[in-house]
Amino acid sequence: MIGKKIKYIVLVLLIGATTEVAAQRDTTLSQEVEVFKAYKPSISDADKINEMPKIDDAEHQKPTFNYSIFSQPIYNTFSVNTLKAATIASKPKQDTGYGLVRAGLGNYNKPYGEFFFNTQNTKNTIFGLHGMHLSSLGKLRFEGDNRVDAPFSENGAEMFIKHLFRNSVLSVNLNFDHNGFNYYGYPVDSIPTPLNEENQNINYIGTKQAFSKGGININLVNSTANKNDPTFGFNFLYHYFGTKTDQREHFGQFTADVKKPMNIGVGLLEAGASFIQSDQIFNRNLLMVGKSQQTWLTAKPAYYLGNDVANIRAGFNAWFVLDNDIDIRAKIAPNVRVNFAPVKEIINIFAGVDGNYINNHYSKIAYENPFVDPQHDVKNSFEKLHFYGGFDGKFATKTNFKIAVDYSMINDQPLYYLFKYIYPTAGPLPSPSIIDNDFDVLYDNLDLLKFNLEIFHTSSEKLDLLISGNYYVYKLETQDEAWNLPDWDAKLSLAYKITEQLSVSSDIFLVGKRNALIIDATGFDPRPIPFFDLTELPFVNQSSYNLSTAIDLNFAANYKITQKFSVFAQLNNFGFQKYQRWFGYPVQSFNFLGGLSYAF
Repeated sequence: MIGKKIKYIVLVLLIGATTEVAAQRDTTLSQEVEVFKAYKPSISDADKINEMPKIDDAEHQKPTFNYSIFSQPIYNTFSVNTLKAATIASKPKQDTGYGLVRAGLGNYNKPYGEFFFNTQNTKNTIFGLHGMHLSSLGKLRFEGDNRVDAPFSENGAEMFIKHLFRNSVLSVNLNFDHNGFNYYGYPVDSIPTPLNEENQNINYIGTKQAFSKGGININLVNSTANKNDPTFGFNFLYHYFGTKTDQREHFGQFTADVKKPMNIGVGLLEAGASFIQSDQIFNRNLLMVGKSQQTWLTAKPAYYLGNDVANIRAGFNAWFVLDNDIDIRAKIAPNVRVNFAPVKEIINIFAGVDGNYINNHYSKIAYENPFVDPQHDVKNSFEKLHFYGGFDGKFATKTNFKIAVDYSMINDQPLYYLFKYIYPTAGPLPSPSIIDNDFDVLYDNLDLLKFNLEIFHTSSEKLDLLISGNYYVYKLETQDEAWNLPDWDAKLSLAYKITEQLSVSSDIFLVGKRNALIIDATGFDPRPIPFFDLTELPFVNQSSYNLSTAIDLNFAANYKITQKFSVFAQLNNFGFQKYQRWFGYPVQSFNFLGGLSYAF
């Protein structure tokens, strides 16, 4: 009987899975942007024990990895391993100390400071603080022999509290981040003379920018329930985001997660609402600078049948979007996953199909590509179908692996490009053309095939090893290339504790070839074009540029002088490669940071 019910549920869901509902007919071309679903791979870890983090100045945070639109592909500037908010532990109490202070200096005029504090282990409550600063006032030299200021500043403050009551954990997190930088890049050629003049307003080169984001996150989760226990949890998130160029965003989201065991199987429901308002952006529907406001309603019901050896979750995801400037939008996608573990905790075979509707709100795109047009207004994204399958498990007791294949059908994938204005005559300008150094967005339909391999190994608390690699195959409807997206990427992370005093770690990032795009027009700027493709205009040309494979080598070491004092050093990009984060924006070459830590 159970088998027949499973077949019936799957059949019904697959028949209605890809239906797209339109509450009202839209007479404009509105291809919802499809950014790749934020895929977060995970490796199964049997008999996992949650540990209370202890502040150790030799700490090495195990790397996590996710896939997105290759936004901000690699930073070769010093990256601090921040201390994660503590989790309620099930192991005996340990004296973890109260906190840690780190301070250091590096080349490119780079000061660094960081502070951690958390209360001693208590029975039910954990409280912590975290703050950091990292900045640089260095200059970069371009291939065209221009030397430009490329400063940046990263500042963050966080306060968290976790409280355990009954079987649930209530978490409250307050945070504020302030990141400053300028538009220092220029692609291909030497910077034209007019752009080096003070107060020029031809493009953004030399213009200062800053992102400020403050918010609160309240989360309730049942951390001890098993599959036969009814549970309720929720997540509330609010943030305010602002820029130096006067854009503002309010983002609020509430999501409830309910699990209800039944006579046969378990009912699951995730439902919520989001509110987003952005101001001082170029509204793509009204074609004017102003506000944009959306309300999202989401429902993701599902039904679970099976056991630890074989199980199926079948359901669907539905979204309703109310926009102040256009008609209501509704989307629906399947959500089906099958798991089979022929050898429990050793190997698990999985397959499924789902989809996603992604809210490309202002701050999401700004963090994805900080050099995008600061007045951007990017369409929402709809991944109508995402098929996946593979297997994960253990090679050995301490070695986990995952092999997977994904295939996504994506409408209106956003792709970044630069615009080049060609003057009809040179006139008083020494250069007949100027290229913008802030990115615009065009859209295309994309089919993406992705192959993924991950291996993680840990040994006796002395050695951690992570190998992760992805290979991508793109098929686009109109564009020649998947602009700025890599053919492949990989990461190798290694941490080794040589002695009780000395520990070392290394991260190697590799990113395959990318192709960048410049669109040019003579004597006329056709942007913005709301109803048809910019590249189809007869007087518009495209030029493709290759960005070579990026290899970023990083090495860190930490040496304990005493139980409280230690020294640290980190070498970044010691392969001396001046690869480009984004087209026209090279990174710092070899850079280092060293300093002192004090645990208290």
